[in-house]
Amino acid sequence: MGAYSPAPVVTKDVHDKVMSQVIQPVVDAMKDAGHPYTGFLYAGLMIDKAGDPYVIEFNCRFGDPETQPILMRLQSSMVDLVAQGLAGQLPSEAKWDNRPALGIVVASKGYPETSSKGDVIAGLPELDTTNDNAVKVFHAGTAFSNDNENEVVTNGGRVLCVTALANNISEAQQAALAVTAAISFDGAQYRRDIGHHAIARENA
Repeated sequence: MGAYSPAPVVTKDVHDKVMSQVIQPVVDAMKDAGHPYTGFLYAGLMIDKAGDPYVIEFNCRFGDPETQPILMRLQSSMVDLVAQGLAGQLPSEAKWDNRPALGIVVASKGYPETSSKGDVIAGLPELDTTNDNAVKVFHAGTAFSNDNENEVVTNGGRVLCVTALANNISEAQQAALAVTAAISFDGAQYRRDIGHHAIARENA
């Protein structure tokens, strides 16, 4: 129901392990099998106390809601990166904002067991920034109302991801929560503790 980037648990050592033990072997295996892979490879991982990665799943797509905080930090052009990747000319590194970002998912009434649709969403038009922190509201389960084209309504499931970029995780959480609290629709639900592990590390 939320995500943040970067994840403090992913130290350089953990990152190196993930690349050498998980990502690179998978990419190499596909190439050796005659099916070189070009695209997004999402690895869902668990990291144990020793910093060792365990694979939960792979997806050939962006992760949701992990991608939203990552996109907030990405300074390189996503369009250019995709084009360069397709051409086999991907640069070794993308450009990133060093500040952390945190996203909070706002889900529909009854999610995940059931899903409510057609509830009018209030509080969206003016929500671009709050204080000095950049905030974006990413739409997922939304649609325009059939009765009023100026109204945005829920379309079930994960409705929005309110994502903030700030100087630290705590500020990003506060900024995202402030904007999330200004959004309303019937049955809206979201967690208020996204990022608490990272905040504890910051305050340790």
